[in-house]
Amino acid sequence: MDNIFAQYQIEMPKVYQEKIKTYVSTGGNAESRENTPFDRQVDFWYMALCLAFKEGLTPTKEKDTYNAITAEILSRNSYRVTQMQMIALAATNDPSVLLEPKKMLDVCIGLANAGIPMLLNILADTEATPLWNIYYELENLTS
Repeated sequence: MDNIFAQYQIEMPKVYQEKIKTYVSTGGNAESRENTPFDRQVDFWYMALCLAFKEGLTPTKEKDTYNAITAEILSRNSYRVTQMQMIALAATNDPSVLLEPKKMLDVCIGLANAGIPMLLNILADTEATPLWNIYYELENLTS
């Protein structure tokens, strides 16, 4: 499957940049998997997107962002491209959005922006480690 988002950037709010990196193992972070449950920033971003969609959050447009990575990385997990198309379609309730890859990505970025604070709160809960906090949250979402 072609990655229709490959030419675009995945942008994330600068205000959360350093906090996000504490939960990501790339970039030489020597923390244990318990404390850094995500391999890459794109994995953190995708979890924020999925949480926001599941919770019905309103997409948020951020002005002060950084380019976390090119969306070409989604080619490594191509199922995400299809899921993002479905999320954009459901979020907009407009089939014509499927003709506009940038618009679909913008919808997903907006949802992820809305989900990032929620995900950071889940990870920061002191009841357990970040990895277990995510596990418990996912378990609650499915029940």
